[in-house]
Amino acid sequence: MNDVIVFKASKPDPRVWLFLVMIVSLLTFLCGSRSELFSLFAILAAVMVWQKMISVAGYFVAFYAVLLVLNACLGLISIPLISMVVAMVILLLFRLIPLYMAYSILVEKTAMNELIAALEQLRVPKMLIIPLTVVYRYIPTVRYEIAHINDSLKMRGLEPSVMGLLLHPVMTIEKFMIPLLVRSSKLADELSAAALCKGLDARHPRTSCTRVCFDKQDAICCVIFAVVAVTFIVMHKQLFMSG
Repeated sequence: MNDVIVFKASKPDPRVWLFLVMIVSLLTFLCGSRSELFSLFAILAAVMVWQKMISVAGYFVAFYAVLLVLNACLGLISIPLISMVVAMVILLLFRLIPLYMAYSILVEKTAMNELIAALEQLRVPKMLIIPLTVVYRYIPTVRYEIAHINDSLKMRGLEPSVMGLLLHPVMTIEKFMIPLLVRSSKLADELSAAALCKGLDARHPRTSCTRVCFDKQDAICCVIFAVVAVTFIVMHKQLFMSG
C-alpha cells in the first residue's frame, strides 16, 4: 500500500526536441544551398524513422519528391513571370519543410504536461509558458478543424481542392476561410481557458505525475545534434569561401 506509482516520461526529454527545433531554425536561416537543405531534410527524416514516425516521414518524403519534380520541370519549361514565382515558392518550401518536420517531432513525441514540466525546470517564466502551450496545442487543433470544414464543404457540394480554387477562387476562399477564422478565434479562447483551468497561472509551483528528468541519454542526443549543427556551419563557411 505504500508503493508510489511513478509515471515514466517519454524519452528523449522534451528539452531535446526543443533543442532540435532551435538548431533546425538556425540552420535553415544560415544554410542557403539546396544541397544543404536536402541534407538537413534527410537527417530529420532519419530522426523520424528512429522515432517510429514512418508514415509521417513518408508523407514528407513524397511531398519533397513532388517539389523536386516541379523544380526539374521549371528547368525544361520556362515561363518568365510564372517560373520565377513558382521557383521562389519552391525554395521557400525547401526552407520551411525541415522546420515543420522538427516541430512535428516535438508535437508527436512530447506530451503537453511533460513540456510544461520541462520548461518549469528550465526556470522559464510563466508569461512565456502559457502562450507557448496555447500555440503548442493550437496548430494540431486547427488541423482537425480544417478537416471538419473540408467534410462540411463536400456535403454541400463544394470541392475544397486546387481545381476548385482555380475554377471558383472567390467562392472557395469565402466558404473555407470564414468558418476557419470563426473557429480559430473560438479555439484560441477555449485553449487559453483550458490552460488557466490547469493552473498555469497559479502562484504556487505545479506538481506533475510524470517524473521528467534530463539524463545521459538526452545529453548524448543534444551533443549529436550540436555536432551536426557545427558540421553544417563549417561546411557552409567552406562553401562560401570557395565560392
